[in-house]
Amino acid sequence: MKRISSISLSPIVALLVTLLMAGCANFRKLGSDLKLIESTYVASAQVRNAGDFPNVYGLIIEWEDGGSGNVRSADFSQVGKVGVFGFLVERNLNQYIMAFSDENGSKRYDQGEAAWIHLGGTGRPAPIEFDIDGGRKARVFGELSRSVTLPTDMVAAAKAFKGARTAEKAATGMDIPVALGDIANLDNPRFAAVRGEEGLWQPAAFPLELGIGIYFLEEYDPKRIPVLFVYGAAGSPQDWRTFFSKLDHSRYQAWFYFYPTGARLDKAGGTLNRGVQLLQAHYGFNRLHVVAHSMDGLVSRSFLIKNVLEGGTRYIDKFVTISTPWNGHAAAEIGVKMAPQVVPSWYDMQTNSDFQKQIFSKKLKGTVDHLLLFGHRNPKSRKPAPHETDGTVSVASMTSAAAKRDAVDFVDYHSDHVGILSRDDVIAKVHGFLAGTPSTSAIAR
Repeated sequence: MKRISSISLSPIVALLVTLLMAGCANFRKLGSDLKLIESTYVASAQVRNAGDFPNVYGLIIEWEDGGSGNVRSADFSQVGKVGVFGFLVERNLNQYIMAFSDENGSKRYDQGEAAWIHLGGTGRPAPIEFDIDGGRKARVFGELSRSVTLPTDMVAAAKAFKGARTAEKAATGMDIPVALGDIANLDNPRFAAVRGEEGLWQPAAFPLELGIGIYFLEEYDPKRIPVLFVYGAAGSPQDWRTFFSKLDHSRYQAWFYFYPTGARLDKAGGTLNRGVQLLQAHYGFNRLHVVAHSMDGLVSRSFLIKNVLEGGTRYIDKFVTISTPWNGHAAAEIGVKMAPQVVPSWYDMQTNSDFQKQIFSKKLKGTVDHLLLFGHRNPKSRKPAPHETDGTVSVASMTSAAAKRDAVDFVDYHSDHVGILSRDDVIAKVHGFLAGTPSTSAIAR
């Protein structure tokens, strides 16, 4: 990693000012968020046939004394047609996870309704097991069945725990809404630009309040190719509004990844990979294109390595990145060393981080075609110098040797970091690339 002493004084001053301008309030929020990450566990499940039943709910119940005592906590989440749901829990013992179809609309489990509960090795209901060393997570799978009955003593204990309260009042409120194929309205406040800032500074609280997942802009159409858009650090789906409006909707359908950009980048790439795998299993599409902006070119490359190179899939063959800091950013390096609290993604965004080296340890070229686009602010530069920037990221980072070697084409534009997403020539270039138009390295003027 580059030492701070090797960075010139003026950029240091500018970056420190940027950190100070972030404000004490943001660092306080970040400190609270980091404590939440350190003190909780993630439990998730998939009910594979959830789409076959109405009003499916997922539940997690902390049932004390190995399933013979009182319920200590409980939470629930409404489940979408792909069947994925999740929770944060404060303890890793005696957590039972299950689901049922509320077929009569009573908002509670009634005997005879299709249900599922996680079973242990003996074939009896058992608490889930968390991977303590590998990220404090547990993930289980199952299917709803009318032959399954939730344990009567657990149901009784849960009713006693709820008492006269509503389900919402009794729940811990730590459910993580998971969207996979939900139809998005871009004007929904959850997709506002300000929410992107929250996703950077509160990577744990963000999914609890707003959810996480892959949204569609319209109902799935098997005749059109999905194009998955991934926004940059502190970004939001709004960043892609111009791209969405000018997409060739006769050929493509737009999807976007919604997630907190303050999370570790490999974790974000892994979550994206699982979401795409689940959607592919559900819909069976045989092609998917990926378009990423800024930092999330790194996230998307991590996802592609997991999906294509390690997973052996063949439905992704086109990858576009726009203004991606392939060698990281000096601001992240200084933030890690000097900020009172560290945004998790900054560790991976340090200059020449281990994460960056990891995602270039394998090449995509020959399997996935990568179009690398970037901008710079000097209108007189026919070939921008490495020290130039697009107002946010240096040309040197956006044009790292490793990234250029693994790309089939790279093109620069006189544009700033965000404005490049609204340029007609950039959108036309992406359209041509996705459509398979032959391209050669060039400089766009």
